[in-house]
Amino acid sequence: MKIIKYKDQLIVVIHLLFWILSINIWNIVFNPGVESSGVIKGLQDYWPDLVLLYTLFYLYCLLPFVWFIGKAKKWLKISVTVLFFIPVVYLFFEFLHPVANRDDISLFTEFFLSGFMYVVVFHLTIAAAVYFNLYILINRYLKVSQFGSYILAVGVLTICTAIANFAIFDFIIDKIFPGLYFVSYFKIWELIIIVGGYLLFATLVFLVWQYAVLLIANRDKAQNELSALKAQINPHFLFNNLNTIYSMAINKDERTKDIILQLSDFLRYVLYDTTSEFIPLDKEVEIIRTYVELQKARINPEKTTVELTITGDFGDKQIAPLLLLPLAENCFKHGIGKEPGKIEMNIGLKGSHLHFTTKNAVALREMSENEVNGGIGINNVEKRLNLLYSGRHSLHFEEIGGIYSVRMDLEL
Repeated sequence: MKIIKYKDQLIVVIHLLFWILSINIWNIVFNPGVESSGVIKGLQDYWPDLVLLYTLFYLYCLLPFVWFIGKAKKWLKISVTVLFFIPVVYLFFEFLHPVANRDDISLFTEFFLSGFMYVVVFHLTIAAAVYFNLYILINRYLKVSQFGSYILAVGVLTICTAIANFAIFDFIIDKIFPGLYFVSYFKIWELIIIVGGYLLFATLVFLVWQYAVLLIANRDKAQNELSALKAQINPHFLFNNLNTIYSMAINKDERTKDIILQLSDFLRYVLYDTTSEFIPLDKEVEIIRTYVELQKARINPEKTTVELTITGDFGDKQIAPLLLLPLAENCFKHGIGKEPGKIEMNIGLKGSHLHFTTKNAVALREMSENEVNGGIGINNVEKRLNLLYSGRHSLHFEEIGGIYSVRMDLEL
């Protein structure tokens, strides 16, 4: 899974939705009317309709910003721009040639335009503080764990923003929109609480977003590591079984064609089925059976005996691919030698609990450090278990008296 493909676009949409919601709240909840001298009767009673109308109006005002979207087609930009200017030209024409009792002009000027601009001015200082916090304070202090400095800086920013907002509404806004009255009566301490709430909410959303991105990045890393581990495993099986077929061909064994067919099924599993994150457990078990049959074809049954026991109803249980196979391969890799030996495997499922055990006599030969520590195959299985079944598995291997045993317990 990739990190969110359209992360930048999603961030822009989240910001727009947040500010649209905020402006709607101030217009609908904190402002029962729009102008003290020109409230449209009855309309304020239908707040769902108001939310819809305001939202459409805000989105309409954002239409020209389509030119800042680099990937947008030119025909789309032109079409959206034309759509934006149609009402503007119409209203401009109506202003030049006024007609008595035109409710559409009155609705626009008294209810939308004035109210909209008033609330936008109220949000300007708050938005400036929010983005100063997101892009300056968080990067400079919070991301480097300077929590004390960050809290102090946010406190100063909150107070300065509240004072600026109060000054705008105390000295400027009434001269521009004298008929509007709401939100201009907030005291400085009330504005400090309002601005502080916006900054706290923005910081919490940022931290949640960063945490989500981190989780997705870790999942991508885990998937990449799993792919690398499977790439290491696959050549092992291919080379070992090709050697088996090669030796049978030299001896003109009649079973060669059957073994090639089995190997074909085996490779189909390794190359295609293992691309899924999880596969049916019975398919993984069946490939163990096929693998054991392939190995039996190349060993001397008088020197090495092989026992495979399978119990339980696998039903619709799922398992990560290539977890059991490396453990099975390990038995034949280290358990076949010149001396007589025995290889035992047991696969059992009880409820959702899977156990897989192997035992084999250790062949007398010089072993590398990797083989002494469990081999590449077992180490890879252990890494994958930690990634996919953290806290739901156990894997133990040991050598006692020349017998090497592995036990894996897994909660599916």
